Amino acid sequence: MTPAYLNYVKSFVGLFGIYILWIFIHYVSAHLYVKFCVPITLFGFFGSPFIATLPQCVALRWIIYNGGMNIINMWGIAGSYIVNKLLPSIYTFGH
Repeated sequence: MTPAYLNYVKSFVGLFGIYILWIFIHYVSAHLYVKFCVPITLFGFFGSPFIATLPQCVALRWIIYNGGMNIINMWGIAGSYIVNKLLPSIYTFGH
């Protein structure tokens, strides 16, 4: 790999690595919550009020909620970045 390519990859990971990590953690946590905290069984239905209060289920809900909020914020940041890059070129062509 060329040094320029490595710099590009490092920049991409530096900018988006934390968001990719949050997406992965959010995805895994949502599936773990369904499997362990609200299983699709009769026991899961009747036991969910008790199981959902366990610390691991509370932690998974926290991760799911905050991961979702970070994903929402990621789109806002990405949109702001794109608008910031496009607006100077629009104003340049307009004058």
